[in-house]
Amino acid sequence: MKDNKKLVFDIVILLGSFIVLAFWILANQINVYENKFIGIIYEILWLPFLLLVFVLPVLTTVLIISRKLVASNILFLALGIQVLLVLIQLLK
Repeated sequence: MKDNKKLVFDIVILLGSFIVLAFWILANQINVYENKFIGIIYEILWLPFLLLVFVLPVLTTVLIISRKLVASNILFLALGIQVLLVLIQLLK
């Protein structure tokens, strides 16, 4: 039962990583202020998503270390996506 909760939490972190990646790629590729509604949604969401860019890698690293590096491959994939996202944001 405990392993199932860990797996579900790992999948939630992975999906969160994909959502944050998709948000920033879309925000950088399209003109969000072309449509007023999309611009409003972007302005509401950009700060929480920016915080997630830096909080998710720390959280994932802490989980991997707390599980004594025997974490599932899902966490390592999520960490790779998060590092890629941080690099995209810093090199932009």
